[in-house]
Amino acid sequence: MNTSQNKSNRQFNVDDDQNAMADFVTEFTRYRGIGHAISRKDFQERKHRAEVILHSRRQGPIPIISDTLTVIDTFAKELASREEANRTTHILTIIFIRDRNSFGHEISAYIDYAHRLKFEDFTQFFIGQTKLEPLTTDLSFYNWDTHMCISNDTNNFRLLPDVNGIRFRCEHDRKIVYVDPESKHYGDGTTRTIIYATGYLQVILYVNFQVFTLFIVSLLKL
Repeated sequence: MNTSQNKSNRQFNVDDDQNAMADFVTEFTRYRGIGHAISRKDFQERKHRAEVILHSRRQGPIPIISDTLTVIDTFAKELASREEANRTTHILTIIFIRDRNSFGHEISAYIDYAHRLKFEDFTQFFIGQTKLEPLTTDLSFYNWDTHMCISNDTNNFRLLPDVNGIRFRCEHDRKIVYVDPESKHYGDGTTRTIIYATGYLQVILYVNFQVFTLFIVSLLKL
């Protein structure tokens, strides 16, 4: 897949109008509103996030690995189409993977894709040379044979234990992502997509679209 095809296939890019809105948001310096109010703390957090996005944008484009590669595998294509948006945190994706490790144990994990992109080179995965493996450093890891369970928070998500299962709170827009397979609602602005991936027992993507747009709209109402 060449660079131009990759760019045309991206489904989640934030357009110039949203970038312009982010510029406008940084002009707000006071906590005030008519008909809509948020706490000073939330206002400052949202304003700071807008400034972080603008700072990264002004530093120049973030390198997108998949743009320079030929991506063939279905699962790899799904993640490649979301790479730029997750690197810039315009959207966030939680990847659920169920697979077997080298000992034959069934393992599963909820993976913060944006977090992994920061610390891993996805080149070999995108070209089909390696698999994306559940790790004990992911948001939630479970070994179904040894019953080892490990959870970790990231800058993007915090695990919220629940008697009915697992929930994650997005640390940017404070929205809850519900990953219960029996649920018909996965959270405001969150979609659930089943990926039929070769070589895995199960792959599901939970995509949070509101992480960027929601706080921009809220601030523009002030």
